[in-house]
Amino acid sequence: MNGKVSPYKVGLGTLPGPVYHLPFPSPDNGASTQEAIQALDRLFEVEISSEEVACIIVEPVQGEGGFRLLDHVFAKHLRKVCDERGIVLIVDEIQSGFGRAGTRFAFTHLGIEPDLLLMGKSMASGLPLAAVAGRECLMNALPKGGLGGTYSGNAVACAAAKVVMEVMSDDNLAQWKNTQESLFLETHDRWKRSNRFPMLGPMTGIGSMRGIVFEDTLNATGAEHLATLLSAARQAGVLLMPSGRKRNVLRLLPPLTISQEHLSEGLFKIEQALGTLQEILAMHKARETE
Repeated sequence: MNGKVSPYKVGLGTLPGPVYHLPFPSPDNGASTQEAIQALDRLFEVEISSEEVACIIVEPVQGEGGFRLLDHVFAKHLRKVCDERGIVLIVDEIQSGFGRAGTRFAFTHLGIEPDLLLMGKSMASGLPLAAVAGRECLMNALPKGGLGGTYSGNAVACAAAKVVMEVMSDDNLAQWKNTQESLFLETHDRWKRSNRFPMLGPMTGIGSMRGIVFEDTLNATGAEHLATLLSAARQAGVLLMPSGRKRNVLRLLPPLTISQEHLSEGLFKIEQALGTLQEILAMHKARETE
């Protein structure tokens, strides 16, 4: 279902079942709410009847898409459309859930409530566990044992998740969010104001789920800049990941419980890697001049 061809669909052929993709309207990209609403209307008019649509699945904050927050007006429109047409609204919080957006779940920023909620990753503090929660009428529609899997009910992972939820108080969430968000914003602003790194674009996301867009320059594309940075950062001791359709958005996703000292050290190493990137660009420019 992922809307990203590489690396998730290359060589796999056509996936079973019809899946349709719509524009993702966000303050962090160029897609507008009106554009997305028109695309949804067209889908029901041209591609498939709404009566044949089982569900609409959306991330409140895109993960692979580049840490982009869904426009709250479009989120409410989706909720209204699903209610009117009998479609199940599923919110995917596998990346954004459990404190990443500064709240237990990111959908609370959008003023909506899903019919089904997908959870995973952070909920068991690294142990393998995922879960689905939803409205009683949906969760009770399956026969006993109809929803499960190989690792369902893993006792150790469930015990870890129980502790995670106990530790995740509103006070702790606010502290973790404020510490990371303020440091990310201040550091990004300082890097931009220094004018040392022309490839640095805007910061995306919300709370401590943040991305930095790398833009094209005369020397290279944003994706090429980021690929070089990832290699330089690895040499400096920081493991980073790209995101976005063009793989040009740097993900900032440290553990919520990281100390401010370790977080500052990590950002300092990224700044050093950016300096290395600038040196590489200067070398390439010198060679072109010669």
